[in-house]
Amino acid sequence: MNKILNKTKEHLLSIYIIINLLYILVGSILNTKYLLRYDTFSYGYIGLFAINILIILILFIKKKYNKNKIDIFLILIIIFAGISTIFAYKPEKALFGEFYRYEGLFTILYYISIFFLTSFIKKGDRKKIIYFILILGLIHAVYAILQKFNILYTDEYKGELWARGLTINPNFFGTVMTLCISYSIGLFFDSNDKLKEVFYLFLTYIYYIGMLLSNSLCNVVGLFAVLIILFIYSLKKGYIKKYIILCLALLFTLIFIHLLGMTHIVSDIIKTKNETTNIVKGDFNNEYGTGRVELWKKTIPIIPKYLLHGVGIDNFKYVLNGKPIWRVKSDGYRGSYDKAHNEYLQILVTMGIFSLISYLCMHFIIVKNGIVNTFKNREIYYILPVIGYLVQAQFNISVIEVAPIFYIALGLLIDRNN
Repeated sequence: MNKILNKTKEHLLSIYIIINLLYILVGSILNTKYLLRYDTFSYGYIGLFAINILIILILFIKKKYNKNKIDIFLILIIIFAGISTIFAYKPEKALFGEFYRYEGLFTILYYISIFFLTSFIKKGDRKKIIYFILILGLIHAVYAILQKFNILYTDEYKGELWARGLTINPNFFGTVMTLCISYSIGLFFDSNDKLKEVFYLFLTYIYYIGMLLSNSLCNVVGLFAVLIILFIYSLKKGYIKKYIILCLALLFTLIFIHLLGMTHIVSDIIKTKNETTNIVKGDFNNEYGTGRVELWKKTIPIIPKYLLHGVGIDNFKYVLNGKPIWRVKSDGYRGSYDKAHNEYLQILVTMGIFSLISYLCMHFIIVKNGIVNTFKNREIYYILPVIGYLVQAQFNISVIEVAPIFYIALGLLIDRNN
C-alpha cells in the first residue's frame, strides 16, 4: 500500500496536468451540448489558477524550483498584463474577458501558470500527457466527422455543415488538429516499432481528415511549416523514406477528400495564391483573406495610440475610442471584430509593445532550445506542435478551449528536472 502511495506521489503533478486536460475536454463537450455556459466554462480556469498558485508555492517551499531564463519573460508578461488591465478601456472586461471570448487577465494567468507547472513534469511522464492530448484530439476528430455527415448537430454556414468538433468554430477545431497531427507525426518518425508506426500513421490520417473537413487554411499553413522542419530533420537523421511515406499519405488523403467534395482547401489555396500575387502587385482588396487584410489595414494605424500598454486585455472590441472595427462585405453583411485574427497583433494592440516583445522572446528561446535538443536527442514530437501553433496563430485567434493545450505543449518542451 505504501509503495502504491509513494508511486502515486511521484506522478501527482502529471496526474494534475491530465486533470486540466480532462476539464478542457469535459467542458468543451458540455458547452457543445449547451449544458455549460461558455462564461461558466471560463470561470473554471480561475479556480484552476488558484490551485496552480498553491502548487507553485509548494514547489518553492520544497525547493523544487529550478531557474530558467524564460522565467524572466514570464514575470514580464504578468507585469505588463497587470499594467494593461489597470489602463484598460474597460477594466472589468480586461479582468474576466469580453463576452463569448473570456480571455481576460485571470485566464492569461492560468495559461502562464499551467505552462510553468508543466515544465516540472518528469521526462517519464511527459508521453502520458501527450497520449491524453492525442485521445482528446481523436474525440474531436470523430465528433467533427459525424457533424459533417449530419449525424451530430452542428451549425450551418452558407448551406454548408460546419465540422467544428467540440469547439465553437472550425478554425479552432483545426488548431486542435494541428497540435495533435504534429504530435502523431513526430511520434511516427521517432518510433522504431513497426506496430506503433502504423498506429501513429493511422492517427495522423484521422487528424488530417479532421483538418481538411474544418476547411481551416491557416492550420494547413501551420502543418506546412511542420513539414518543412520535419524535412530538415529527416535529412539529418536519415528518415527520408518515412518522410516520403508521410507526404504521399497526406497527398492521397487530400485528393480523396477533395474529390468527395468534403473540403474546399484546394480551392482556398489557389484563391490565396492569386490574392497574394495581387497584393504583391499593389492590389489590396478588402475581401482578401476572408476580411483579414481589411481588418489588419484598419488595426495598424491604431497601434501608436496604444503602443505602451494596449487598449486592455481582451478589449479589442473597444479599440476605436470605445467602438469596434466593422467589416462591411460586398453582399451587405455587416459585423464587428472583437479579435485581431492575428495573435501577435492582438497582443500588441491590447497589451502593448512590451508584452509582445516578452512573448516573442519567450517563444524564440523555447523554440531555439527545443530545435537544438530535438536534433541532439531525436525527440522531434516535442517541438512540432509548438511550431505548428505559432505559425497558424498569425492568422487565427486564441480561444479558451484550445490555448491551454498549447501552453501545456509549450511546457513539455522545457525540462526543469535536468
